[in-house]
Amino acid sequence: MSTDATNSSSSSSTAAQQILTTLGAGSGIDIFKMSRDLTDVEKLPKQEKINDNIAATEAQISAYGLVSYQLGVLKQSFEGLNDANEMATNTSSSTNATAASFSSLDGTAQVGSYDVTVKTLANGQQTKSDEYSSKTAQINGGAAFNIVLSTGVNGVDSTPQTIAVSTATPQGVVNAINAGDYGVTANLVDTGTAGTNYRIILSGTSGAANAFSVATSSINGGATPDLGFSDTGTAAQYVVPFSGSAITGAQSSDTFTFTVGSKTATVQLHGDHDSNASTADQALYTGHDDSALLTAISNALTAAGITEYTASSYSATSPTVNGFKFTATSKGAVTSAPTSTVDGSAVSVTELIAGVTENTMQSASDSEITFNGLTITRATNTINDLVPGAVLSINQVTETSNASNPVRLSIASDTSSLKTKVQTLVSDYNDFNTLMAELQSSSTDEDNEMMGALRRDSATVRYIQSQLRNAILADADNADGSSDPLYSSSTKGLRDIGVSMDKNGNLTFDEDKYDKAVTSNFDNIVTMLTADTTNQSLYSTDNKGLAQNIATVLDGLTDDDGVLMTRNANAETAKEDYADELAALETRYEAVYERYLAQFSAMESMMESMNGTKEYLEGQLESLSKAIDFEIISCAVASVN
Repeated sequence: MSTDATNSSSSSSTAAQQILTTLGAGSGIDIFKMSRDLTDVEKLPKQEKINDNIAATEAQISAYGLVSYQLGVLKQSFEGLNDANEMATNTSSSTNATAASFSSLDGTAQVGSYDVTVKTLANGQQTKSDEYSSKTAQINGGAAFNIVLSTGVNGVDSTPQTIAVSTATPQGVVNAINAGDYGVTANLVDTGTAGTNYRIILSGTSGAANAFSVATSSINGGATPDLGFSDTGTAAQYVVPFSGSAITGAQSSDTFTFTVGSKTATVQLHGDHDSNASTADQALYTGHDDSALLTAISNALTAAGITEYTASSYSATSPTVNGFKFTATSKGAVTSAPTSTVDGSAVSVTELIAGVTENTMQSASDSEITFNGLTITRATNTINDLVPGAVLSINQVTETSNASNPVRLSIASDTSSLKTKVQTLVSDYNDFNTLMAELQSSSTDEDNEMMGALRRDSATVRYIQSQLRNAILADADNADGSSDPLYSSSTKGLRDIGVSMDKNGNLTFDEDKYDKAVTSNFDNIVTMLTADTTNQSLYSTDNKGLAQNIATVLDGLTDDDGVLMTRNANAETAKEDYADELAALETRYEAVYERYLAQFSAMESMMESMNGTKEYLEGQLESLSKAIDFEIISCAVASVN
């Protein structure tokens, strides 16, 4: 018979028996309850034991998580003491922070005062292109071309970089330059000027060695554009013709003027020549080549506030022109030419050389400072190799033509942060120790469900406590096991800075002892804890100091193949096994229940059959009794008659 047929037959029998029981047939006993009760008598103790094991295992898993977390907190406390630059908090001050200051300090920064004079600042070269009407204006007739970029002192590089510009527009040039790492960045700037108002701005890295120059070359023999990056600029020059007769024949009130905008320089040409009252006034100068006249013109420019031009004598033979040349003091196009008069009449001012704007807006240069009297040059304005543990930033020139104006920078050290870290470490360890005591306790606490969670794994608890206790009480020996100690004779371990362990396994902190140790042996404390290292690789075989040694032990306890993760994995496996065991128990005792029910159902069927026989016999006996009673009555009646 198939399993389905058997289950169907059993279900039908059970249903029939339920009907019989409901109708009061059979024995009248609730065989379902009796079957379940008899099954539970056997099953429940075993089920409860398995559930207790599951609950205990789940508590263990939670406990391992709590221990791992607390060890992680403790590890962070020790890692806060493993770098030399974290042992103290240094502060700095500056008498002129706008010009120079320490922008960054760590705990190793050398305490002291320093005098800094800023002579020049480091700059990156900035160069602009010619102007374009739009971002998409065609360059080179739309034909592709190459940009040749050279970097180095004076923009000279033995290995220039070639940058292909496939889209010959201002935006295309910018995109091509920024697509690679060429040491130069490009931006397209709208100057706001009507018409040709777009320029490409190239910016290089600061430092004289990072100067650059830009040229172009053709692609496959095509055209080559001039982008204007190489324009060095030209100062405008103007010539004012000045004949000798106008000078030597000067009459009373005759003057020479030179006007720039609203400013006019005036030179008197006739007057008292020898300061002799008996001598008539006369021309003051002998000709255009009279040095006294040139000096007078220069002085007049200065007096009028005309700084845009300088004056010099000028002579030319083809054609013959004698006079004075005025040269612009800055390179660039002149929008309004100067004017001049001689003897009150305007003279022609001739443009000798047109001014051309220089496209290099800023030249690459190094910074130069004096540091405690020593001249220092760097490619940047951020200098990190003058004072160990400190970064010097310079932002403004302090030296003038009259004085050096040094800035006084000072560094002071505050060791209070170390004390706070040690106190935090002690507190974190004691929290851990309290947790471990609760987890392995034999007591129970309805308000603390984790109480005693690891009492069944006390070996793991003792192992972790032993490993950590040994690490904390150890001396800061060399990592390579050599006999040469890392520590000084007065500072060997945590106990020498006031940290000790009491009889309950808790750490205590003696503040007085710590204060004395820091006052007299701070450098030794730093060495003991950090081995005078900062950000040292954990894979290095060199000494890392006591703090990192302890942190490494803690890491070993919590890593993937450490004791905690191993015990946690075992507990997870055990929990799964208990769950399987519970399911198997349920299946097994469900079969027991069905067996009891089948047996009681058979009994009920037998009782029902016996009840039927009983009722039949009772009917027969009742009929027989009635028949006998009739015969007796009949006989009695007959005897009476």
